[in-house]
Amino acid sequence: MSDDGLMQILSTQSSTSLPEFDSSISDKLEEVIVEISDALNSVTIDQGICILLRDMRTFLRDELDIYVSDRRLVKASNLLKVSAASHGRKRVDFIDCLLLQHVIWQYPDQRQKIREWLFDNMTPGTADDLVEQTQFLLRGLGSESFELVKKTMGDVDGNAGARELDLEAIKSVQNELEVMEKLLQQNSNELERHRKLSDNLQHHLWTSRDEAQSAKQQLLPMADKAIRDVNQALVDTISLKLALSPTTVSDEIRSSVIQVLTNQNDDDTTFSDEELQMSLKEAKRMYQGSMLSKWKSARRDLELK
Repeated sequence: MSDDGLMQILSTQSSTSLPEFDSSISDKLEEVIVEISDALNSVTIDQGICILLRDMRTFLRDELDIYVSDRRLVKASNLLKVSAASHGRKRVDFIDCLLLQHVIWQYPDQRQKIREWLFDNMTPGTADDLVEQTQFLLRGLGSESFELVKKTMGDVDGNAGARELDLEAIKSVQNELEVMEKLLQQNSNELERHRKLSDNLQHHLWTSRDEAQSAKQQLLPMADKAIRDVNQALVDTISLKLALSPTTVSDEIRSSVIQVLTNQNDDDTTFSDEELQMSLKEAKRMYQGSMLSKWKSARRDLELK
């Protein structure tokens, strides 16, 4: 099955509501099994989890020479649904994906590499790299905004005679910023949820105490960093949106504000040869936010030469 077909199969779920369930109040295993089974059709798998499963299969095939059939991957996704349902959750969370390290390998020595890959990809937003995409778009929108407000002398609502064509372009930028703000806020909420679940791993029914402690040490710092990066991108997005609002910044200083916000004159960042030879994983540990984006851009330029 193609990757697109796999994504469709994994994300197609029933829309019925999840029955009330609390495993701690039942002493009878059969009752628990029945309640979990009834809940499975109601547990959803969001796109982020589907992307992780898709990318994991690619990693297993390309890096570890492990073939994972469509059927096996769908069975693994059902295991994740069991994990979510047994905790009374209506959807699979990234924290449930810890179970994959126990069921997807072919030889025991492959388990550690799968575990490390999962740790690197279990933080919401890292699979599709939302922050990187946002920073790339912000640089473009910042440059466009700066040029537009220079043309209109800061006029963004037409009261000072700005051309209709320029006003439409400014409105288009504002609309894009609003969409980005919503996506970033959603990702920020997801990260906060993920961090809370990671911090409470010791209560996870399917994870041993030692494994939970080890996972927390890996996942919490990554979640904290992702939250900082996403929230900074959110602040940058909101700041640029406000800078284009006629009620928050005066026309006389609008271009100067946008110039400061978007670092229009900051073109002198350079990286050494050693820095450009680092792996992406090493770069993510060293740089954050806009610096990481600049490193990636410089790395791409080097590869194109």
